[in-house]
Amino acid sequence: MAYGKKENDNEYLKLGDDLRSGKFRPCYLIYGEEEYLKLSYKKAFRKAFGGEEGMAYTFFDGAPDVDELIDLLNTIPFTFGDNDGRLVIIGDSQWFKKTPPEKLVKFLEDIEHYPDTAHLMFIESEVDKRGKLYKLIQKNGFACEMGMQDRGQLGKWAARYLSNAGKKIRSSTMDLVLEKSGNSMDNIASELEKLIAYTGERDIIEDEDVEIICSQNVEDRVFDMITEMSLGNTDKALKFYGDLLTLQEAPMKILSLMRRNFNQLLLTKESVTRGMTGQEAAKYVGVTPWILGKLQNQAKHYSLDGIENYLARCLDYDEAIKSGNLSDRMAVELLLTV
Repeated sequence: MAYGKKENDNEYLKLGDDLRSGKFRPCYLIYGEEEYLKLSYKKAFRKAFGGEEGMAYTFFDGAPDVDELIDLLNTIPFTFGDNDGRLVIIGDSQWFKKTPPEKLVKFLEDIEHYPDTAHLMFIESEVDKRGKLYKLIQKNGFACEMGMQDRGQLGKWAARYLSNAGKKIRSSTMDLVLEKSGNSMDNIASELEKLIAYTGERDIIEDEDVEIICSQNVEDRVFDMITEMSLGNTDKALKFYGDLLTLQEAPMKILSLMRRNFNQLLLTKESVTRGMTGQEAAKYVGVTPWILGKLQNQAKHYSLDGIENYLARCLDYDEAIKSGNLSDRMAVELLLTV
């Protein structure tokens, strides 16, 4: 039987339905930028098949030998009857970015003879949706993208996270948490755990708790630094830079993040010129709609020529650092002051 489904922003939640029902599909593909979600579902599926030490679970880090993989999937686990068969997870096979092994494709295509006990899961960073293997899993299994979540989704998820720990939070306080932690679920979870520990038996998390506990991440500090540069506030930009150095952030990393921010600003400007909708622009820039809004506000203070000039300087300074003609710290300071 084919289990083809269409994708949407919240489709990853349907993986929870499979876990709750215990009715698992022949094959899965989980991919995208949000590492927290991918790891969470990897752990949940692994637990459903007896955990790492169980005889019904196997993990391959990278592409395995195809004959070994097929033999494994064809082998009925000793524990069959206690759960729904055998789970094999493959991480970063790269088979979705290049031509996959033909023998594996034929094995997965023959769904009528595919073992009832076999469940194969791929976890990838990038995929080519035009590829044969992607289309095959979409048809006979479940392909699910786990991209960066928008602010609304993050807020609901974080509220559930706190509720499970017996904590309550106002929506305005949650906004403050998200402002400080950014849009990475890993970062948010880390900040939430600190808040849970800090508040102890107290059940309501207040703004003051967030201000004391949650540290602004390096990406947000760099973003604020570039905003101050656009407003001509060199002293404030240098203060943000000093804070980053105090936190022992490497100047080379800061330079790389500045270059990324300027590149996002360039793409944001281009999306406006091309008359893109908000959704189209967010996809074009490669950010969530929430981050796009921040970039659009920031871009208002930069000309296109100014952004291109900063990008060219980032490249020149990077080359000068690698050739030993300029220190990484001096390169950032030159960008901030000249």
